This record gives sequence, structure tokens and C-alpha cells, in this order.
Amino acid sequence: MNVKSICVAFLLLFSACGSSKQFDAIPSDLDRQNVPKETIDMTAESYKFTPEVIRVKVGTLVALRIKAIDGTHGFKLSDFGIDERLDEDEPKTVEFYASKKGDYSFRCSHLCGIGHLGMTGRIIVE
Repeated sequence: MNVKSICVAFLLLFSACGSSKQFDAIPSDLDRQNVPKETIDMTAESYKFTPEVIRVKVGTLVALRIKAIDGTHGFKLSDFGIDERLDEDEPKTVEFYASKKGDYSFRCSHLCGIGHLGMTGRIIVE
């Protein structure tokens, strides 16, 4: 195996790690009509998400509208069991219910280049 093959194998293995689902993204008994809602627009590009840090109130149904603008990326929010492919110029909406205060990390789950491992962010539920 050459160095490039080893690096690609490592990145693929690493990107599969971290599946630590704590919550259902949308609980089956959630009354969608009677909970606060918030929609946040995001972009994924050149090894970063914008915004990188998102703050929401506990008890909110959150919709993230994410658009990849420079190729294919992914969005993985492991604590909520979410892992979505983001194709370029095809906005995707990801929903989850922020049921518990905490700091939840997300990352790119589609190998997108040399800066892939640094493409991360946080959702802070207050």
C-alpha cells in the first residue's frame, strides 16, 4: 500500500467513527404543531460550515437548511442519529428536536478533500 492509499483508508475509517446516538432526531410523540420552531440557513464549503456554531433554545424543533456550494459534502450530527449527503447546489433540510441542554458536535461525513477532518461545528442547546 502506498502512502496515499493508507491516508485514504485512515480517513474513511475515521469518518465512520463516532456514531453515538443519544436521541431520536424527531421523537415519535412530538406534537410538531405546539413546539417552538427555528429555521437556520447554513452552507458547506471549502472545509467549513457557516455558521460553525449554532445556538438554539431547549424544546425547539430545529430545521437546518444546508447548501453545499463547492462540491459534495456531508452533515453528521451523531447525537441525533443524523447523517446526510449534501450534493452541490441542492439544499437539504435536516430537522431535529432540541430536547436537552448540551453541546453537540457535527461534522462533514463525506470525504471532501485534504481539509475534511477539520470540517466541524457545534450546536449549543441552551
